[in-house]
Amino acid sequence: IPRFISQEKALQVSAVTGVLFALGALFTHGYTSVLFISLLGLANSLIFPAIWPLAIEGLGRFTKLGSSLLIMAIAGGAVLPPLYGLLADHSSPQHAYWLVIPCYLFLLYYGTVGHKARRA
Repeated sequence: IPRFISQEKALQVSAVTGVLFALGALFTHGYTSVLFISLLGLANSLIFPAIWPLAIEGLGRFTKLGSSLLIMAIAGGAVLPPLYGLLADHSSPQHAYWLVIPCYLFLLYYGTVGHKARRA
């Protein structure tokens, strides 16, 4: 990524496209909605490769610990699918995509200013 676009920009672009694609999935119907759901995979493809270097930058001797915490954070991704399923069961699979919008907005925050917080 860094040869073509900065990690920050990659995360910002991924987060914004994630929000747009999720909104597209929410406010369209049929094959168009399915297309937007499929495009969410494109938005997700650069998220973790962009988060990793931003998160471990400047950790120095704590880089191994920081990396291991990031690996454990992958397990945190196991929380959203059951929540999505619960929302889908109680409303509709399409409306359950509201769940991902705050997640993408947090990623946008992290890519913009959140990763700089420890340096302040």
